[in-house]
Amino acid sequence: MGWRIGQLDMFRGVGPRASLVALIAANLPDLDILLYALGRDVGTWEHRGFTHSLLGWPVLVALGAGASFRWLRTGRFRDHLKLWAVALASHAILDVPTTWGTQLLWPNDQRFGLELIFIVDPMFWLTLGLVPWGLRRSGVGAHRAAVAAILSLVAWFGVSAAGKMAALSQAPERVEAVAAPLAPLHWTAFTKPQPGDTEVRRYFLTPWSCEPAGTFGAPRGAAWEAVMATHTGERDTWMSIAPAILRQTVEGGVTTIGVVDIAYSGWLDPDSFRFGHVYSVAADGTVTREGGTQRRDAGEAIGGAMR
Repeated sequence: MGWRIGQLDMFRGVGPRASLVALIAANLPDLDILLYALGRDVGTWEHRGFTHSLLGWPVLVALGAGASFRWLRTGRFRDHLKLWAVALASHAILDVPTTWGTQLLWPNDQRFGLELIFIVDPMFWLTLGLVPWGLRRSGVGAHRAAVAAILSLVAWFGVSAAGKMAALSQAPERVEAVAAPLAPLHWTAFTKPQPGDTEVRRYFLTPWSCEPAGTFGAPRGAAWEAVMATHTGERDTWMSIAPAILRQTVEGGVTTIGVVDIAYSGWLDPDSFRFGHVYSVAADGTVTREGGTQRRDAGEAIGGAMR
């Protein structure tokens, strides 16, 4: 997206390297992944935070524009400001339709996300890569090709929104849905357990079909509440959009809970799960995490299945 923004006529004042500058600007917010070097807690909670927010945006715009203006020595400073403002804004805007959302109002940690597309969507490459490439080979100018690319991506968001509404109408009950990994127009849907519910039901949805995809234990009960009351439990399950209990046993007064996120199982391998963790809860409420993994084999790692 940054490269296409730099090809628009409105940024000609920056000079021939406008696309390179915009490419850097549009991807700069994701440098916050370096925060993982300070620990998983920091990285997990602060990714898509300050650098993606309305508060951080003017700071990065000013610093970035100053750097590129000094480096390139082309155009006017306001030309660089305009380019950085649009390119940086595009990053946060494109994160909103995706999984997990983004913290636009940081330091408020509320995340804004529409769950229309997965964080890696092949349609981005098609609309922003192949569409303008084909137009350029047909003799279309860089500006018009870039406009066509951006509009085709906007159109894809519209198709995804309409597709999700159609997919939700296929479900036999009220569900929430998240985009499936690398599978455009596919969503994994699940019920949100109400008080007293003992199970969570999952479905695989498309705009034209609904496939039941398992029944799991609802995250409920005193042992689960004890897990969620701990710092470890809260952090471990933060990325789990639809946590469900895959295994729960009681032995010697100790409750063992194996929990996975049923929202991110793969369509080609529906028995795989991400974000699996195992907790032991003693009779006095003490919680110990025995293990966990974020990989697709999380279900195997914690063992067992309640389906």
